[in-house]
Amino acid sequence: MKTILFGTAAAVAMISGTALLAQAAPPAKQGHHARRAAQTELRTDVQAHVGKLFARVDANKDGFVDKAEADAMAAQRAAKVEQRAEKRAARFDPARMWARLDANKDGKLTQAEADAARSARAQKTGKAPSTHAAMFARLDTNKDGTVTRAEFDAAAAQMHARIEQAGMRRGGFAGHMFEAADINKDGRVSQAEMQQTALQHFDRADLNHDGKLTPDERKQSFQALRAHPKA
Repeated sequence: MKTILFGTAAAVAMISGTALLAQAAPPAKQGHHARRAAQTELRTDVQAHVGKLFARVDANKDGFVDKAEADAMAAQRAAKVEQRAEKRAARFDPARMWARLDANKDGKLTQAEADAARSARAQKTGKAPSTHAAMFARLDTNKDGTVTRAEFDAAAAQMHARIEQAGMRRGGFAGHMFEAADINKDGRVSQAEMQQTALQHFDRADLNHDGKLTPDERKQSFQALRAHPKA
């Protein structure tokens, strides 16, 4: 979900045809939001989560969050995300990734080599390997059945740009979410309003309405929001 203010944060996925690059990269350390996105969240926990968050955002402790306080928190979070993105960009090494993928060192990457790299990574991380023929096809821009270093470098450049831009994608949500939470439109948000809005988001994402928000439901909700951002 698009949320700066609420406890049910979604993991922001980097969707592109360069997933093979990520397969070749060392596994990244999971942050707080990534860990929460991988867990099942209970509806009964939402109010407590929001209460803790509200206490942090309500800087002057008057029992309300105004637009300035919401924007200040959004700016702090955006700065942290940008710092993490800069560190990831600094560690991004396409040459090392290519060396891992191009097993026979012939300057070309085949589907078999890509699959072998995924299998090796799966053995190292303990996760089941998956086949991403469609992703390989997107890297293979001239459709000759192989990915050249030039094609790989072009995809790597796109991925590097996405990493650098990742820190800019979260700070713009505060205004929209503040307006949504300001139910009585008095220019400030109470804890009750924030909790009510958070529960509404939870209930929309809880597809089977069992009071539990699973990682799969969260993923489906996020995908639906990406497809229809104004819904």
